Amino acid sequence: MFVHGGPGAYVRDFDRRFFAEFARDGFDVVLYDQFGAGRSPLGHARTYTHQNNVNDLVAVLERVNKPVVLVGQSYGATLVTSALMRAEVRDRVKYVVLTEPGKIPGAAFSSSPMMADKTTRAPDGARPPSAAVLARLMAPRALLALALPADQRYVSQEEFINHYTPDVQRALVANAFCKGDTGLLEAFEPERFNLLANFRISREAQGSPTPDLTGMSSSVLLLLGECSYIPRGRAMEYFDVYRIARSHLIPGVGHIPWGNERGQRLTREAIVRFVAQQPGPLPDEPTASDRNAFVSAGR
Repeated sequence: MFVHGGPGAYVRDFDRRFFAEFARDGFDVVLYDQFGAGRSPLGHARTYTHQNNVNDLVAVLERVNKPVVLVGQSYGATLVTSALMRAEVRDRVKYVVLTEPGKIPGAAFSSSPMMADKTTRAPDGARPPSAAVLARLMAPRALLALALPADQRYVSQEEFINHYTPDVQRALVANAFCKGDTGLLEAFEPERFNLLANFRISREAQGSPTPDLTGMSSSVLLLLGECSYIPRGRAMEYFDVYRIARSHLIPGVGHIPWGNERGQRLTREAIVRFVAQQPGPLPDEPTASDRNAFVSAGR
């Protein structure tokens, strides 16, 4: 089961193609768009909450009613982590795969240098958004509306969505790939991204409880991209939440580990071998004991 990032985003075309390979390997694959974006219907602003996303994930797991390999990507890892606080979720989930995880639930701003350090391979500035794109994203009208209560009528939800045209989405997702690796990006077919859902859910997730899942029986795999734009310290915090059994740094990919053909092969192999309890295709790094050195070395 794949839990996508965002929030307010959706299962992208290259996500569907990647997980189709697992179906060909004999897995039952479950994909769904979180409420308010992609193929999902829209709701009222007050329905866009992190807790509602947790409730929806629990409902999907109940519907599936089988042992699950739960793959959380970016914010999806944040969502999975909150859901695993519930005993009924832990009972259904046999393996957890955290791919390029976002902030842990309850994470607040930290002044620790490690929480701001990025890999030296991060593609920041490689393809900066154009002035036209920035003008849409930073439109004062939209920014003001996000600060207003949920019942505001100053800006409609559809207007928020319309800000994220295909060109805007491509510009924003560009940093999820290594510099110069634009094959999948140029073929990317954007769908409906909901800025309102993104803002409200992200804000609530920061105030959610931070769980201690180190005693959980489910096995946990952490996958990182070599040139991710996400500060490395965010991923390292997951070692305090889970007892992570195995980690891999996927070479040649960014925030989307299956962002190119080699990344797809290595990521799929890493997950399949982990579930089969076979040795991984790459070194086990970082680990709980060497994570600080991993970040300090610009990895």
